[in-house]
Amino acid sequence: MTTPPGRKRRRGASRPATPEAPGVPFPPGSAAPDTPFLDGPFPPGPAADDPFFREAYAGGAPAFPGTPARDASAVPPASAAADPKGFAEAAGTAEFTEFTEETARSAGSTAGRGSRARGRSRPERPRSEKPRPEKPRSEKSRPENRFDSGSRLEEWGLTPFQRRAVVAAAVLAGVVGTIVAVVLVVGSLGQDVVPERATTAALVTRPRPDVYKGWASPKLFTPIAQSKADPKPLTVKDVFAARTVKEGKVTLRLAATDLGADCPGAAWGQLADRLAQSGCTQVARGLYTSADGRYVAMYALFNLRDAASADGLVQGMTTAYRGGWVKAPQSGKAVFPSGGYTEGSGYAMGHYAGLAWVGRADGAEPGPRDDFVTLTLAVRGAEKAVFRRVVAADPAS
Repeated sequence: MTTPPGRKRRRGASRPATPEAPGVPFPPGSAAPDTPFLDGPFPPGPAADDPFFREAYAGGAPAFPGTPARDASAVPPASAAADPKGFAEAAGTAEFTEFTEETARSAGSTAGRGSRARGRSRPERPRSEKPRPEKPRSEKSRPENRFDSGSRLEEWGLTPFQRRAVVAAAVLAGVVGTIVAVVLVVGSLGQDVVPERATTAALVTRPRPDVYKGWASPKLFTPIAQSKADPKPLTVKDVFAARTVKEGKVTLRLAATDLGADCPGAAWGQLADRLAQSGCTQVARGLYTSADGRYVAMYALFNLRDAASADGLVQGMTTAYRGGWVKAPQSGKAVFPSGGYTEGSGYAMGHYAGLAWVGRADGAEPGPRDDFVTLTLAVRGAEKAVFRRVVAADPAS
């Protein structure tokens, strides 16, 4: 069997199945009507009796490149379908026999494959996707510059460098403002935790006791609980009659005295306010210094309305002493050091209230040689004037 030039035939390769014509069966072993017969007559089979095909081949078999056209005598007679072997011998061509047998086998296998192929789904044609228009290079996405993109600064005609400078200045101003606000808040909070002594010293810069304790009036002073029972006013001679007072090893000398009716003026801060509300009519103050100049002391006696006012004053100073105290009389011999360590105490005696104040002249805290208790007892010698008034008011006491 020969093959047309320029065309290779693969053994066992499938050929596209041709749809069957109505009324013309093509059982296995027979050739399809469109099978090209290259070098032989029309193959045997039922199609040979079909008038359509016989008429088509009446003028000769189709010619292929490199092969001569066949005449009408090449069309097999109807008897060839019944006896293909005899027809082959009559034709005298062994090649035709081989061709017909191979064509029959190829047609049968093609028909089988075609029948199986009918159950397969047709391959889905790929959808044609419309190409997306590419954005111009200038419109492509690029990293946004947070300094100049979408900013009013660009609308104002500023250059990128100027815009960055303006933004940097704004950020810097915000940081500085935040720092200032934090400093102010911390400063305001810090003022709440500053010790009261430091706060008072910063406001008034006046000396005051570092510790204080007060005692209410005992029953001994009941005869003079009201100022009406003791109308006689105080005098310096009554209160500070002795120029020198002694107690144990401590000897104090009177350095300055003061007697006046302006009680609030003899004090400062909260003590001045309390004196104005307690009906104070007199205040006697005496400033002392020790013989060796090591200590300084003061005693102040207030003539108040009644015992309740005296008790309220000395008890209230338990906390109020941090914000107010007595002013020491002016003297060049003794002075309480500002910021030095001192101790205070208060005593209610009927309608009188006495405040004692002692400390070292250098402002140092007391050491093993310093006895502030004895020093306080020595300066309280001024209270003898009050005891004399109790006896005068009630001789039986």
